[in-house]
Amino acid sequence: MIILVSWYNMDFKAIDSKENKKYKFFKSLFLKKNRDKNKLFLLEGKKLLIEALNENLNIENIICTEKFVKSFEFRDSVLNKIIILSENLFKNLTELTNSEGVITIVNYVDDKKISTKNIICLENVSDPGNFGTIIRTANAFGIKDILTINCVDKYNSKVLRATMGALFRTNIVDCNIDKIKELKGNGYRLISTTLSENSKFLEEFNFEGKNIVVMGNEANGVSEEMLNISNDHLKIDMDNSMESLNVSIATALIMYKIFKN
Repeated sequence: MIILVSWYNMDFKAIDSKENKKYKFFKSLFLKKNRDKNKLFLLEGKKLLIEALNENLNIENIICTEKFVKSFEFRDSVLNKIIILSENLFKNLTELTNSEGVITIVNYVDDKKISTKNIICLENVSDPGNFGTIIRTANAFGIKDILTINCVDKYNSKVLRATMGALFRTNIVDCNIDKIKELKGNGYRLISTTLSENSKFLEEFNFEGKNIVVMGNEANGVSEEMLNISNDHLKIDMDNSMESLNVSIATALIMYKIFKN
């Protein structure tokens, strides 16, 4: 059953049971297969709601507690999208221990055409924290296009929290090795990171022209197939006591070098 709660001199829809079909639908969106089926994802927290509003994303619903409704100044354009849950129902929905009491349901963001000369390609990056941090750092250093091959879902809730809204300012495109070959044929230099002896050190590298820098899986690095079709191999100089860097740290260093190039 849907009831009404009054605030802002208007009535808001409110759900009072976890057996409610709409409530069950919201809960189902925590699974990737249901997100993909409905082309909807969840943003939890006030900051991500503000980012969604500022970026003019297509918001489907704003699910919140009555306490949050009374504390937040909503735009008139989204007042009809608000659905209120009791504190207990919201706790049953949220993934967070200390939630702010708001989850925004947003339509998938359309991919855009690749348009920049420096691109990061993430291959088999599986950790959502690493993936989200890379997106956030890319936004800081002017990287607009990120290609992904077999990576964690960009709409994973942990990824979204780690990006702090940077996802909406970055063109993230799922692709495959054939698309990489096509871009290479269109004048992009393909640069894969690897610790092999013939790799060039980052501090000596020049990012002139159009470049795709490939960062690999946290444990296994860039695939052999990708290494074999690359124009250059790249590594970061570091103390011999360490075998490798975390992929988000390594990517940040490379993006900073591109930014300052």
